[in-house]
Amino acid sequence: MSRRVSHSLVQALRVVPAFAALDEQTLVRIVGASANLVWSAGSVVFEAGSPSDALYIVLSGEVAICDAEADGGGEIARTKPGDFFGELSILLYTTHSKTARAVDEVELMVLPKESFQELLSSNPELGEHFRRKVAERMPTTGSRS
Repeated sequence: MSRRVSHSLVQALRVVPAFAALDEQTLVRIVGASANLVWSAGSVVFEAGSPSDALYIVLSGEVAICDAEADGGGEIARTKPGDFFGELSILLYTTHSKTARAVDEVELMVLPKESFQELLSSNPELGEHFRRKVAERMPTTGSRS
């Protein structure tokens, strides 16, 4: 008897805590709606003030989240494989408040804003998870965007 094997990108999403409980069909839809893109070291993924157009899931490499208003205008957070960023500005309907820059070569799964919003509306528990994350980050200045 053969065993069903998941697509490698579906397996990558399973290690993202927010997506781990989603069923195979939902994860396949996320993979189908997304694009995998690579940024070279030092490249800007998005800048503060730019429109929020996607959720970014780190597949490999690291991304620094930087705040020009922070002391020294430097890094306030760093994302690693299995982390995601960009959700805050989508959920708050704002532009990005921070700049995201590739620390080294980074591969990101880029889920367009519309697909992310559809995912949240069709999965109430996931929507609630992201709303809680927004609430946790709101009182702090160290939020990722």
